[in-house]
Amino acid sequence: MKMERLDSGVCIGGFKAYGVREGKYGVAFIVCDQVCDVAAVYTKSSVKGAHILVDEKKQSNGLQAIIVNSGNANAYVKDGVQDAERMCEIAAKELGIKAEHVGVASTGITGRKLDLEKIEKLVGKAVSKLTYSAEGSRKAAEAIMTTDTKVKELCFEHNGIRVGSIAKGAGMIAPDLATMLCFLTTNADLDREELQKALERSVEDSFNMLVVDGDMSPNDTVLLMSNRKKKCSLEDFQYILDHTTKEMAKLMAWDGEGATKFLEVEVKGARSREEAKAAAKAVTSSPLVKTAFYGENPNWGRIVAAVGSRIGFSLEKIDLFFESGKQRGQVVEGGVGGDLEKAAEILKNKEIKVIIDLNEGDWKATAWGCDLTEDYVKINARYN
Repeated sequence: MKMERLDSGVCIGGFKAYGVREGKYGVAFIVCDQVCDVAAVYTKSSVKGAHILVDEKKQSNGLQAIIVNSGNANAYVKDGVQDAERMCEIAAKELGIKAEHVGVASTGITGRKLDLEKIEKLVGKAVSKLTYSAEGSRKAAEAIMTTDTKVKELCFEHNGIRVGSIAKGAGMIAPDLATMLCFLTTNADLDREELQKALERSVEDSFNMLVVDGDMSPNDTVLLMSNRKKKCSLEDFQYILDHTTKEMAKLMAWDGEGATKFLEVEVKGARSREEAKAAAKAVTSSPLVKTAFYGENPNWGRIVAAVGSRIGFSLEKIDLFFESGKQRGQVVEGGVGGDLEKAAEILKNKEIKVIIDLNEGDWKATAWGCDLTEDYVKINARYN
């Protein structure tokens, strides 16, 4: 199926954006010419950031704009909800729209009160520069970065359907979203219920299959806005949405805090989809596996042990391969380890794929992650 990549980010037509920064604080906007139908998926944490409590109440009304701040998560703060609502009011006044149609999101350090005075100052600057051009999307993506080292921005078109996205996320990333924010815009003419089901399905096989360090954030948010300008089938929309979220998940894995290796783990031959997913996430979640890849050590026993910690399987059936580019080496055949010389060469590369064939069924799943390095410890030891 034909998929074209565009450079417009979230500015797909009828959507404008921009973002500005001052020190550690950033403010970004995504604004549509009309009120949009909205779908959303949030953290599974029992203690949610303030912006989620605000957005959950507004989602059914539709949104015309989203204001996002970086530098402060507005989580675990007594007046957090009031501050999040105040952000919406400030944004609405500057945009000349109703506050009930403004969504909000925050990312950064937890447990500290928002600097609303600084946010209000940055709101004025950002709104004055809102643009329908690709620059607006790029500036918005830059403004929401925290420990990210790379801008995360994508846009694809399939059969006239467009999906644009910006995101942030590099650490505190576990298999239930991440300390990540992802904002998606689309022209797909689907109702809110269809958009919600499609987004939930897409997140389950993308962001929920992503692991950097196994920690869960209170602020994880994926918001999808649709101006419903393009008639389309749900099947076609699901296809482009799945592609977009998986590619964005990969960008986050590439930018894992302190990471030097990008890991893709495919488990096939499983007895069920659930077992395939559990096994793949077990490998990307294991500190022992992640440190082995950092050390370029083909210690396949750690991989097998990780799989065995989550699901039952027959050791004498398992096959294990490492791949990178055109290089491919079989590490285990029928549960027996082989020559690791080629495997060690493959692990010197930056992008590594692990293929685990359980040879017990027809189900498969893929997870993404990165290695674990000393720099990850340094980044998070000093984060404030």
